[in-house]
Amino acid sequence: MAGVGTGGTGTVSSVVSMGPISGFGSVIVAGVRYDDSHAVVTDEEGNVRGRDALKLGMVTTIRGSADFVAGSGVAESIRYGSELVGPVESVDLAGSRFTVLGASVSVKASTVFDERLSGLAALKPGDVVEVYGGYNAAAGAYTATRIEPRTQPGPYKLRGSVSDLDVVQRRFTLAGVLIHYAAVPASELVALAEGVLVQVSASRLPVGGVWQVEGVQPAQRAVLTRGESKLEGSISSLSAQTAFTVDGVHVDASAARIDGPLVVGLRVEVEGFVRNGVLVAREVESSDEDASDDEAFDLSGVMQDFDPLTQRFRLRGQWIDASGAVIFEDGSRAELANGRHVEVKGRFDSGSGAIVAARIEFEH
Repeated sequence: MAGVGTGGTGTVSSVVSMGPISGFGSVIVAGVRYDDSHAVVTDEEGNVRGRDALKLGMVTTIRGSADFVAGSGVAESIRYGSELVGPVESVDLAGSRFTVLGASVSVKASTVFDERLSGLAALKPGDVVEVYGGYNAAAGAYTATRIEPRTQPGPYKLRGSVSDLDVVQRRFTLAGVLIHYAAVPASELVALAEGVLVQVSASRLPVGGVWQVEGVQPAQRAVLTRGESKLEGSISSLSAQTAFTVDGVHVDASAARIDGPLVVGLRVEVEGFVRNGVLVAREVESSDEDASDDEAFDLSGVMQDFDPLTQRFRLRGQWIDASGAVIFEDGSRAELANGRHVEVKGRFDSGSGAIVAARIEFEH
């Protein structure tokens, strides 16, 4: 079998991919299109969910088999989870950010808003939201990949890595928020150390910048033990010029082909194999998370709810806006109709909640 990521091709079993969902038709994560037709989908609490629970921008961990060169695979399991759940405290439209539980959340051009929210301007203090994404250590803020309104009751939560741990005072800092965990029984407390990823939760809100939490749980998205892996996220720490951490995963890029700088806060896509719990990278590509891409999202499926006047339709539940300048392949605008199978590439528009199509290919 030729090595994946080395210029050869071939499917490798036991792969793990981590990152936000950037497309459907199959589920696309970190540039790999996974067939999810037989995958077991679970939320972060382990509850089995339907495939329709998966949405653009949700951060997932996928296990299965894949050919990273061909960019395709088969998912056996898909687990998704968010970073924060809590009420909005303030909104900074000019700075494209808002605060939840004392933590800052940054909104980018690629941030997907649930269709019940028409962009950042729709958020008001007191609105309870769920935020998917990752923490940018350089910016001191979470970068949101998806934002949803939260209507179901449940504890507020915050996920991140422990810093400034004080076991005597039973406190630490999480994403700039001071966490007190004295109320957590020792028998229910995860082993704490600097840099450990945890999720804290409580039914009450922080007071005076201090949050008295009721739960502290481990929050590592995946334990890498063997096989191939591909992940997408921002560099949270650098221990050497080519050794860094992404969402709790330690990466050794000393023998990798590296495209772009390696700096804390930059977004990277890493591909490699696991050795002793470390992702030994073959390829690393970094990019500025502020950069925009007119074809950042890729969806394929059967057109539904097509409106000839507005040129809007749905693919797998997501609104598509084809009213602008679109490149058509193997067909024309006149052929847009319900029941047609198409692949759409475009960008997300937070104001309309739709993917603005840049390219539409008819699939026959």
